[in-house]
Amino acid sequence: MPDTFKIYKKNGTEFTKVAEGESPLSITGIAANTQVAKGDYQATRVVGGQESVKVDIPAFTTLPISVTGVTLDKTTAEVEQGGTLKLTPTVTPANATDKTGSWNSSNTAVATVSGGNVTVKTDAEVGGTTEVSFTTTDGGKVAKCTVTVVSPS
Repeated sequence: MPDTFKIYKKNGTEFTKVAEGESPLSITGIAANTQVAKGDYQATRVVGGQESVKVDIPAFTTLPISVTGVTLDKTTAEVEQGGTLKLTPTVTPANATDKTGSWNSSNTAVATVSGGNVTVKTDAEVGGTTEVSFTTTDGGKVAKCTVTVVSPS
């Protein structure tokens, strides 16, 4: 029979068992990218049904949850000269640690973008286009929307 291990979590002055089994063990319920202090968790080794003395688990940091993709709420849009458009990115997974990113307009003579707010120039050529993109800081995932200039109504 292989050796097994038990992991205990500090709860005030007491410790509660949170995992048990063969190595490697996983501890659930800790937020991503969290620093855990030495002694917040303890481990024991169980051999032949006998449990060892508890030892402190060294300090560790949980892994961040990486971005796997991004989309914009629009992939194409027509905006009047001098008009505005709000684009909203959706980063996946929803619980990604770092959902930040940067905005870019491929043709600033047509439109500029800041914080997802696209502003079409008043003198932009009708029919002109720009590709507005959002690139995630984590993973460099890109979502794009093609903006086409139309005449004011």
